[in-house]
Amino acid sequence: MELALFVACGLLLIGFVLRACLKILQLLYVPAAVIGGLIGVVVLTFMSSMESPAISATASDVIGELRTWPGWLISVIFAGLLMERPGKSLRNSLKQAAREGIVVWIIILGEIALGVLATWLVIQRFYDVPGSFGQLIEAGFAGGHGTATALGEVFRESLNFEQGRDLGLFFATVGLVYGVVSGIVYVNIAVRKGWTRKGHVKIPLLSGVEARRAPEPIAYGRVRSEVIDPLVFQGLILAVAIMVGLALKALLMAIIPWVVAPLQASDGSQLDVVRYAGNLPTFMFTLFSGLLVREAMYLLRIGDLIDPESIRRITGTAMEFLIVAAVASLNVSALAEFGWSIALLLLLGFVWTGFCLFFVARKLLPKAYWFELGILNYGMSTGTTAQGLMLLRIVDKDLESGAAEDYALAAPLSAPFIGGGVITLILLPWLLETPYIGLVALGLAVVMVGLYFFGRRLANEQPAAEATS
Repeated sequence: MELALFVACGLLLIGFVLRACLKILQLLYVPAAVIGGLIGVVVLTFMSSMESPAISATASDVIGELRTWPGWLISVIFAGLLMERPGKSLRNSLKQAAREGIVVWIIILGEIALGVLATWLVIQRFYDVPGSFGQLIEAGFAGGHGTATALGEVFRESLNFEQGRDLGLFFATVGLVYGVVSGIVYVNIAVRKGWTRKGHVKIPLLSGVEARRAPEPIAYGRVRSEVIDPLVFQGLILAVAIMVGLALKALLMAIIPWVVAPLQASDGSQLDVVRYAGNLPTFMFTLFSGLLVREAMYLLRIGDLIDPESIRRITGTAMEFLIVAAVASLNVSALAEFGWSIALLLLLGFVWTGFCLFFVARKLLPKAYWFELGILNYGMSTGTTAQGLMLLRIVDKDLESGAAEDYALAAPLSAPFIGGGVITLILLPWLLETPYIGLVALGLAVVMVGLYFFGRRLANEQPAAEATS
């Protein structure tokens, strides 16, 4: 483990240095963890195939150790996911968020539906893959590396599909690069067509070291450092959430046999239920335990001891190591095994996200800033929200259009459920093992309802932002 830790740190450092020095990487906005991970997978794969037994065995051991990291790192990340986001009432914000919310649902349900249809009609005729194989578009594009890792754990533990994690991480990596390159192309098209509010505003390339000239605090102390380091204290709160999650999983395993005993069939199906519950990934429990710990602390009037920025720093650290470990330990043979099916899903993802930007966004989003909000959604649906904000800032440097506000208001209506939420990771992987006509019908219904009820009225609506501009 010590050697794997030094390797991961070295890869992160190499990724950061390359990002700071190479303009092409700055232009593509590729994170340092992805750069380091890609270098790691090349070097470690080469070393593991060398004739020297010592080098080959060492490289294989490092790869084996790195492959164990994403499983527990994702539990850390999910434990802090809800803890770092204080709950806010949406009662007065639902009206403004409805437009953006339905567009996000259309984009992500479309990614799922297209992937599922391709899996059902084509891919499963040639490969023995689960029905949820089609989720790779959503998990990799809209979800990112964290969701891809989480879904990979579901594939591995519950659906006996070992290659799922490697494929999901590949989709997430391709989505990051493709989203930036294609997004910049689309921005230039929009500027030439006059679809933006203020035209093209160039942003500087980011090397990563700009912050040294204008440093900002990355967290706040909630306790005195003379007693305990404030960051350590936040880590202890996160550790409590993780332990509660482990306790919830143990409790579930303890009560399931007692609950299902009266319903046990003559063929012993109770054992299937117990085994199914035991295969539930730990991150599902730490996600809700983080929420429980947060709410319990607010109930006890000590919720102010939680520093969301500190929790974000800890989970962000976990995410950096998760990405570099996951990408560096990719099983390249799994990519070759599913070559043309991967290409098919990627092509569907590329075409669908482009269609949503130029057609769905234009029909449903506010006329005054449909492209600004659309390109933000595009970045989110191909990579990450940060990637979407980067694309948005090219045409809306000071975020004056209102697109960022609409996106933030609508996030609670979609993020907890799809694109890496509970529906993506808990419901769909098992639902898609049954006939999925219902899912496809649901996606089509959302598209039709959105276009019919919201399209014309919202496209012609004069929002307050437009009236005052």
